[in-house]
Amino acid sequence: MSFMKPSLIQAYGSYEIPDMIQRLFQLSHSLAAQGIDMSMIGFRMEDSYFAYSITPPDLIPFASTGGDGIHFGFLTEFGRISRLEEASIVCVTPTDDPPIRLMARNLQEFLDLIVSVHHVETLERWWAYKGLNQPPWEEEAWADDTPLWLQEHHQVIQEALKQHFGAAPRPVLPYFQEILLERQQNCAIDTSDGLGIAGSPAASAGRYPFRDGCPEDEAELQRMSAFFMTSCLEEKLAMLRDLNFRYVHDAMGPPSPVFELMQQFLLSLGLQAEADRMFVIDRFE
Repeated sequence: MSFMKPSLIQAYGSYEIPDMIQRLFQLSHSLAAQGIDMSMIGFRMEDSYFAYSITPPDLIPFASTGGDGIHFGFLTEFGRISRLEEASIVCVTPTDDPPIRLMARNLQEFLDLIVSVHHVETLERWWAYKGLNQPPWEEEAWADDTPLWLQEHHQVIQEALKQHFGAAPRPVLPYFQEILLERQQNCAIDTSDGLGIAGSPAASAGRYPFRDGCPEDEAELQRMSAFFMTSCLEEKLAMLRDLNFRYVHDAMGPPSPVFELMQQFLLSLGLQAEADRMFVIDRFE
């Protein structure tokens, strides 16, 4: 039985939907039948394609916090990840700076983080914290301010994640620093969204020099095309990330000239799933 609507199934492209995702949907429905909503801990499985203009084209969203558009997804590295169980988990938080944040090496470790805090939005807030010790005041304030019934529901959800998925608490801030350092060391080229392009560091790799003001005139489109045609694969992928990050795509209307060009770039690289996520799939199902 699939708990997903066609838009989300389409977003997975050729990837097999991880069994863990189906099981998380099953858990969510099972708890709901008991009157317990997983969004109480800020973790809500999304059954349709949930994306914002800032969402990377190679991200497959699967959950949200239920507030401020914050959502989580599998980073496919433009289709270079073979199995989504191995994909990094990225948080998109549209109203914050930076809006794109690497969260976990994989889904299993992301669940570990979820059972390490009282509310999943805490992870997003702590991401940029530079210390190694978790700020104690938030945890203490939660215990003082949260009604007993909600604390009990919270405990039921977390115990279910531990029992059925093997989730185990871990120190959050040292983990964040560890994975960010790993990412930095294993990127071929940096990108504006902070994710970079995975691969062996390439000293010769260069990034497209965007002009101020995000112009879309014919001269700029020709300059983009010339760079894309002569660049290596890592430079092309970095340009695609930067285009999506710097320009705003209105999914409710026809693509602007720069996004028409981006669609051509994606298809020229055989990135049909990424093009579909940006330009084909109904985000308002």
